Amino acid sequence: MPAQLDPQPADLDELLGFQPFLYPGGRPIEAIVSYHDGRWPVYADVVNAFFSAAGKDCWTDFNYGIAESGAMLGDPQRVANATLDELKSMLTWCVRGERFCDGHHGSVIERGYILNLLQRLKVLRQHLAAAQ
Repeated sequence: MPAQLDPQPADLDELLGFQPFLYPGGRPIEAIVSYHDGRWPVYADVVNAFFSAAGKDCWTDFNYGIAESGAMLGDPQRVANATLDELKSMLTWCVRGERFCDGHHGSVIERGYILNLLQRLKVLRQHLAAAQ
């Protein structure tokens, strides 16, 4: 198993840079642009780019609990108070979910889960900047 890496300020900034593109005006984009063979979603380029960035080792919790991470995401108050490690677990759940359910990436964008995570990440990034 790879060593746990901590995301660096540039990693936080990279993910935060996606918010205006995934949620222009605070509303989710149409993440799925078409379906391959009528079944498999084809995502907008920005969606693929976001999940590629969120899937980097520094954001991956190799020991995340599927049920616990999903439950945390469903509780906006818990997301709003999440630690960086908890955010990593929830991001891992979002990234890996597509392996088990076609359309998962679009769903977590549409439901606002990614927006909530990015809003919390922004707060944590501000705390990090103030501490430097």
